Amino acid sequence: MERPMKLIDKYILRSFLVPTMYCLFTFCMLFVLFDLFDHLSDFIEARTPFLQIVRYYLYILPAMVVYIVPISLLLGLLYSLWQLSKNNELTAMRASGVSLMRLTIPILLVGLFSSLLITGLQETVAPWSGYWADQFIQRQKKGNDLSTRYALNLTINNEEQHRIWAISKFDLITHDMQGIKIVQQRPDGSDLEMIHAEEGKFYDGRWWLFKVTIQKHDFYNNPVGPVVTESQRQMIDWTETPDDFLHEVKDPIFLSSRDLWKFMRDHENLSEKTNARITVDMHVRLAMPWTCLVVTLFGIPCGVRTARKGALVGVMIALLTFFAFYFLMTFGQWLGKNQVLTPLISAWLPNLVFTSIGLFMMARMR
Repeated sequence: MERPMKLIDKYILRSFLVPTMYCLFTFCMLFVLFDLFDHLSDFIEARTPFLQIVRYYLYILPAMVVYIVPISLLLGLLYSLWQLSKNNELTAMRASGVSLMRLTIPILLVGLFSSLLITGLQETVAPWSGYWADQFIQRQKKGNDLSTRYALNLTINNEEQHRIWAISKFDLITHDMQGIKIVQQRPDGSDLEMIHAEEGKFYDGRWWLFKVTIQKHDFYNNPVGPVVTESQRQMIDWTETPDDFLHEVKDPIFLSSRDLWKFMRDHENLSEKTNARITVDMHVRLAMPWTCLVVTLFGIPCGVRTARKGALVGVMIALLTFFAFYFLMTFGQWLGKNQVLTPLISAWLPNLVFTSIGLFMMARMR
């Protein structure tokens, strides 16, 4: 029985994955076409090279897969179940003694793998690539006006190492700094030294400051001793990275859940409303990838029930499910950010609802 089951599993996987891949490719192409129509005039006016445009779409797609993959999985699942039912293959498998629950295991494993893969993308590649793509479009719209490349008057407080930065100009692409003032404090909050530098660059995992002046301070924050001048200084023990500065200027949609958690940890004095908004965003980053597993769990009983009613019915169910899910997601986030629900419940609400419905329908499958 073991070898026939392996063959059945492979057949079900092939029947499921082929239409899913077609749907995934189609949705990616549709997204690229719609986005190209929206930004084509900007590319033409800025005379953007073709390879740069290709690079832009390669960078933006990882941020979109969290929306594209679930609907592709659901459509591919409903279509494959319709095909298996139309050809009476599903009935034959069940007549041979294989339970319907056992037949769905390969599909659920694909949903689980997709969720884990997208979680990895969401926490690594997608925030960075999405931010790069957004900055790229901003530069095209302004004709490569370099004003969009810099953050002005940026401040960052490293509470762990008692260090406060104030930067006049921060390059969002190269991460170079100009007009730097750094206050190194003692654990009791008094100033230990004041550092000024004309420029700062990040090399080999550490900051280098150029044209540096350093003034020591006593416990009463009064200057003590002469001003020390150095042409350059390597800050070996400093832990700040360019990402720490980018987190201060990025829109939260370009931060991973880990980045948002670190932001809240470094900003303990946030208002309750701001803290709720950021906490909801953090939980949404964690919850969204699991939509893939949820839609497979929900789609299996839907597909089995409607398989004999035609492919069009399956498409309608997929679209209605898609809109209902994202409506509930948006509404849940609104409730969480307005402190009606806790951030955890508001972010995971769509997954909880559709998982509950899916499990209930799975239990009633025959």
